[in-house]
Amino acid sequence: MYFDGALRSPDGEKQNDPRNNHSGIRIVFVTPEGGIILHSFSLTEGCSNNEVEYEAIIMGLELSLEVLIDDLTIYGDSELIIKQLKGEYQIKKPNLLPYYERADYLLSKFLKLQIRHVRRGVNSRAEALASLAASLGLSKNEEMTIIVGARRILQPYEKVAVDVQMEEVLTMSERLEGQDDPLDWRRPFMEYLQEGRLPDDRAKRAEVQRRSVQFVMRKDTLYKRSLDGMLLRCIAKDEVEEVMKEVHSKTCGSHQSGPKLQMQIKRLGYYWPTMIADCIGFAKRCQACQFHGDFTHSPPEPLHFTVCSWPFAAWGMDVIGPFAPPSSRGHQYILVAIDYFSKWAEAVALRDVKQDTIAGFIRTHIIYRFGVPESIIVDNAKYFKEGELYKLYAKYNIKYNHSSKYHAPANGLAEAFNKTLCKILKKMVDKNKRSWNERLFEALWAYRTTFRTPTRATPYALVFGSKAVLPLEVQIPSLRVAIQESLTDEESVQIRLTKLESLDEKRLIAQQSLEMYQQRMKSAVI
Repeated sequence: MYFDGALRSPDGEKQNDPRNNHSGIRIVFVTPEGGIILHSFSLTEGCSNNEVEYEAIIMGLELSLEVLIDDLTIYGDSELIIKQLKGEYQIKKPNLLPYYERADYLLSKFLKLQIRHVRRGVNSRAEALASLAASLGLSKNEEMTIIVGARRILQPYEKVAVDVQMEEVLTMSERLEGQDDPLDWRRPFMEYLQEGRLPDDRAKRAEVQRRSVQFVMRKDTLYKRSLDGMLLRCIAKDEVEEVMKEVHSKTCGSHQSGPKLQMQIKRLGYYWPTMIADCIGFAKRCQACQFHGDFTHSPPEPLHFTVCSWPFAAWGMDVIGPFAPPSSRGHQYILVAIDYFSKWAEAVALRDVKQDTIAGFIRTHIIYRFGVPESIIVDNAKYFKEGELYKLYAKYNIKYNHSSKYHAPANGLAEAFNKTLCKILKKMVDKNKRSWNERLFEALWAYRTTFRTPTRATPYALVFGSKAVLPLEVQIPSLRVAIQESLTDEESVQIRLTKLESLDEKRLIAQQSLEMYQQRMKSAVI
């Protein structure tokens, strides 16, 4: 992959006025067989020269992941960008931090990756790259299709507080800092912050002084400032395995992939220097994750999304089963329901599926807990078309929608949750397959407290207005658990009122994220 960014401005600086912005990016893919694919994007917002280069490589990486490329070699003429991504240069300018983190996250998803710097030609970069692609085997009589599109730049980085210095990105040597100190990687920072003592080695002394602005001591516990101002508790090496195991596969674990596992641990408020590599390695070593891995299937036609503007207005309902062998108590089915807005899910194990059982489930698990829904979407199974259910729908004025007969499993959200729930249960009951009914609620808890990509939040947070306190945060107290113990009654009440007031804002943000996600999914299918 060859990437390049072109900034068309008189002074080479950022142009905030869209009328003066003529920036664009070029991406060229060369297949092992010699095929050439060109992409061109114009940026709809002004940005600096380095930001344009980052936009180019980020867009190229996203396109590569969409077509499932595992082995990628990247060429670019920006020495600054290349060496920052390779860990040889540090990020000095705050506006480049979001771009670096996004690019670094995408780079971690490739199995094999090489980044190489190429010298600039005498012509403009866009022209040089286009001529390079044309010289790779395209004759005069051949034609080439160039995909042209528009792209919004990443959101600009906003400083959290005036007195908080900007966090610097770790270099490769800093990522391995825990290996230099066999006892505890936190010790140099704690000794410097508490006692003003520095290491004897000159290089390490300068490094501790430079990076100490990122750390804070609170009640003999070391915390690190994140980019959004959140304080992350620093974890010792002997606690890393316990933290990853608890979040990945124990009470709160839904067996997430390595990058998602790292983000989940950060959201809980924990940090150590090599957490990205450790989480990826831990997920790869999980036998259940490897045995029950996903198969990627693309839908044959554009998706039709159900639009819901508020929690619990529309539910999707389905039945999973029959399971063989049944559970230890004779259960063969799972009746599930999922809210289209918050992705909150309810499920119960059943011995058989009857209309009165389904009607009772709707009353006790939906109506009596979350109110009367506007609509319920089901498939064309016989047990969803019984008279008892029609009476219930008429009594509460609930709209019921059935999927089309020529494509019965068309309730996409419920079908997707079925797959996720079964995948979690498979990994939980690998040793005793008849105990899945006992682990059902544990699997539901793991799903409800897991970050969902479409809404950019957990179902628990969208329903109750705050993140759930997980067992890990009690075993190794996170910052919010430690602070809660010292709060007065008045402060606790004020915090609860603030969270309730911000709940509507969180739901509006989730609605916008959901609509954007649906639009991206629809565009990807088309």
